[in-house]
Amino acid sequence: MLSIRDVFSICRERESQGYRVINAHIGAPSHDPPLPVSEVLSELGEVGRNYLPFTGMDSTKEAVSEYASKFLGRDYDPYRVIITNGGVQALLIAFKLASRRGKVLVPKPGFVHYFEQPEEFGFEIGYYNPLSEDLVGEIEERLNGVGAVLINYPNNPTGYSQDNSTLRKLWDMLSAKEVLLINDAAYSQIYYGEKPEIVGDVVVDTFSKTLSLPGMRIGYVYWGAEDYKQAGRLSYLTTAGASEPTQLLLQRMLSALTEDYFSRVRQKYRSVRDELIKVLKGLGFKFPEPRGAFYLYPEHERIEDSEAFIRSLLSRKDYVIGVVPGSAFRGGKRRMRISYGKLTVEDVQAIGQVLGELLGG
Repeated sequence: MLSIRDVFSICRERESQGYRVINAHIGAPSHDPPLPVSEVLSELGEVGRNYLPFTGMDSTKEAVSEYASKFLGRDYDPYRVIITNGGVQALLIAFKLASRRGKVLVPKPGFVHYFEQPEEFGFEIGYYNPLSEDLVGEIEERLNGVGAVLINYPNNPTGYSQDNSTLRKLWDMLSAKEVLLINDAAYSQIYYGEKPEIVGDVVVDTFSKTLSLPGMRIGYVYWGAEDYKQAGRLSYLTTAGASEPTQLLLQRMLSALTEDYFSRVRQKYRSVRDELIKVLKGLGFKFPEPRGAFYLYPEHERIEDSEAFIRSLLSRKDYVIGVVPGSAFRGGKRRMRISYGKLTVEDVQAIGQVLGELLGG
């Protein structure tokens, strides 16, 4: 199976050989952070010489709680905020604790770690369709032996979001059945219509996407259920907490946030998304409506095997185009994920030209 990392490595190699590469594979943002990273780091002074609380500095937990109040519409108890080394560690903590309750339902297609972490660490999972027109019914009929349900809207790899009334109904239903709802809110601020409501007993989050800081590896898990101290213990046992420079940088970034900043971020990606939708629809591709994040999940009647098609895109001489087969996300063989996080309108037009040639249209 052709994975995201496989495509990344091929693209990097072709780029080193002098080819023009369009990186539409990795889910990386391209907008600017709220403040220049170099400027903030230069002001930090002497840091990193002392051990910190393994759940995060109090000032960082409070900053995250203020962020949640202003931008997520949630009231976080700072003591229940665990600062993590990115969203992946936050997700691992959530999986570990939730699996003690029973099986965890995850979206399929979904983020690769929803499948790889359970496989590696022995967590039992089940699947549901995140694109379902009846999400509550879709999940309710699969709850036998389930202790927790994980949602991710806007969704990776599709960019799709359920409406807020559905999300509230889902949380109400699961609460009545004493099933934990875990919300992976990685793309909460990148949406193009209705602002997604951040429901759930547990929120897993990363600032890699929202603040465009993937190299800082900083995130958190908010454990609103019982045993939140166990979440802190798992943070200690896995990495002993996030670094002081990273936490201080995050505090500065969060203090500079405004609604106008996120509006500009959304507009940046919306313009590329709109062009990509126009180009792909013109070529006959079909895909779920991309309501957020920076992904499209298309298929085409002339593409039977997306992996073989992608290998042809990676071997071209004019434009080497890196996209990821749907199988990497446990999706359909005909599907592929196009990430436009780092694309320009010109990149999209070049993709359209190549796809048109290959499809004979």
